[in-house]
Amino acid sequence: MILQAAALSVLLCCVHSYTLSAPFEKTEESSGNNIEDEFLSVSELLERANKDVGKNFDDPLVMFGDIAVPTGLQNADPCTARSCLWPKATDGNVYVPYSISEQFSGREKQTIVEGLRSFAASTCIRFTPVNGQIDFVDIQSLSGCFSFIGRRGRGQIVSLSRQGCVFKQIIQHELLHALGFDHEQTRSDRDQHVQILLQNVMRGMESNFRKIQTNNLGTPYDYNSVMHYDRFAFSRNRRPTIIPIPDRNAVIGRATQMSPTDILRVNRLYRCNGLSVSEILERANTNLVRSDNEPILTELDIAIDNEAERNADPCTSRGCKWLKNSDGKVYIPYYITNHFSSREKAIIVRGLESFSSISCIRFRPTYSNDHEWLQIESQNGCWSYVGRRGGKQVVSLARSGCLYHHTIQHELLHALGFNHEQTRSDRDNHIRVLLQNVQSGMEHNFNKIATLNQGTPYDYNSVMQYFRTAFSTNGQPTMIPIPDANVSFGNAKEMSRNDINRLNTLYQCWHRVLYDLSAEGYRNINIKAMAWEDVARTAGKTGPFKSFGWFIMTPMSR
Repeated sequence: MILQAAALSVLLCCVHSYTLSAPFEKTEESSGNNIEDEFLSVSELLERANKDVGKNFDDPLVMFGDIAVPTGLQNADPCTARSCLWPKATDGNVYVPYSISEQFSGREKQTIVEGLRSFAASTCIRFTPVNGQIDFVDIQSLSGCFSFIGRRGRGQIVSLSRQGCVFKQIIQHELLHALGFDHEQTRSDRDQHVQILLQNVMRGMESNFRKIQTNNLGTPYDYNSVMHYDRFAFSRNRRPTIIPIPDRNAVIGRATQMSPTDILRVNRLYRCNGLSVSEILERANTNLVRSDNEPILTELDIAIDNEAERNADPCTSRGCKWLKNSDGKVYIPYYITNHFSSREKAIIVRGLESFSSISCIRFRPTYSNDHEWLQIESQNGCWSYVGRRGGKQVVSLARSGCLYHHTIQHELLHALGFNHEQTRSDRDNHIRVLLQNVQSGMEHNFNKIATLNQGTPYDYNSVMQYFRTAFSTNGQPTMIPIPDANVSFGNAKEMSRNDINRLNTLYQCWHRVLYDLSAEGYRNINIKAMAWEDVARTAGKTGPFKSFGWFIMTPMSR
């Protein structure tokens, strides 16, 4: 018998069918990609897959692990030597045509397409099937996994060998190269964050650890980047080649998908309006001229009716949850005013509907007999009251600066009863607030609240967490994560798993979860023997998620 722990990305709420990635007996076609390999780091997968790269006459010169380089550019950053960005369309999106070779099976093509589509969920990058365009990404199964950096013109190869490269993290990694990004450990400031031990590097592989004059786009060094190699990359003696500093025990190079910082960089490089929620709020809500009939704003975007509420959590002083229906769902009426264009309304509706796929919250248009509802208007700035207040309750999403998916989710979470992450009662265990860098008169934005944290850990990736220099008077940080000051935070582009878990816990959105195992070709599963376990961390468990939550222990036979 085998015990396999499969973590859920949300608690047991209304969700679509889940698939367990586990070593059940497979009944379909197979390639060189093992299920167990999905949890290896990017650099481990690349090192395995690329050991024979360059031995074929038709292979391009591959350097730095997986970067294809034209002859003559070995000693220069291929992307900075020319204009390498893909062009932006008039609608603000960047359309990158692609073709997928018939070398791949149907299942492999599906995995590749999922990797391509993952960019559309959080950036303005849109990979689209080639349709007569001259420049496109030509995805083939050659020797190993590799890509050129940036746009080169005409059909440029991205190799995803069937023998070891068709995994989401590898696909994202190679596509980020094609979009213009280098490896994290080659950053110009890397010596402040990692120590390179060349004495442990394979002979002839030292070039993989060179530094590049990278454009870091104002983002911190990211140990969790999908572009970061692990500590034993290219080791000749099983000793580390990369050690994080100052904390030598920090985890590096273990990403299984793009990090929030990876996403932020794509948005900044391609100017996707990819600012963090707090950056957008600070831009939209600074220097507002407010009228007498508008509410007071505290913490930048939380509306209160009077000064007496400034130092209290408005939600804990009264019943603030929206009511649950007999069918287990929470229906919240909304009305979108005619301030907005049809396109802007569609953006707002998308934000409203995003809650229904991950919780029991159902935002619905108002009926004539509704006595309380959310009135979504374009007033000055982006703001919301915290929790249900009764009657008409305004959520302001100014047309100039607030109509972004993560900002809409942020304000709606306020309306559902949630405060900012950095105001949590336990925040001093996770961030240090530097009031000396805070704008005069803005110190109250960093007050702590006796929050109900729903049994979830502090979440740097929460869509409710402000960024490092929020309300800064001098460009210096106002918040620093502890104990690791280099942790990326406040860059969320959508609700995190913890945001979702808290929402489902607060509103008790428990429902039966359905699994579609037959679609994956698994069998011999003892469904009756499944049992749930609620844990604070996943030490000793396997699976893609390494945080907390509900796990299912599944006895099975091979």
